[in-house]
Amino acid sequence: MKKKELEERVADLESSIICMECKDHLDSDDYLQLGYLNQELAQCKKDLENGNYEL
Repeated sequence: MKKKELEERVADLESSIICMECKDHLDSDDYLQLGYLNQELAQCKKDLENGNYEL
């Protein structure tokens, strides 16, 4: 993934997480999805920090 794509993915993940956290009620599937999104976000941010992307 290129740096720009990775940055866009981080922004998309952050938006998705914010939207889910704003829900009044989260069911178990929502919590699982939220956990997955947070893990993916952490990995994408780590990749950006470490330069793990295509030039």
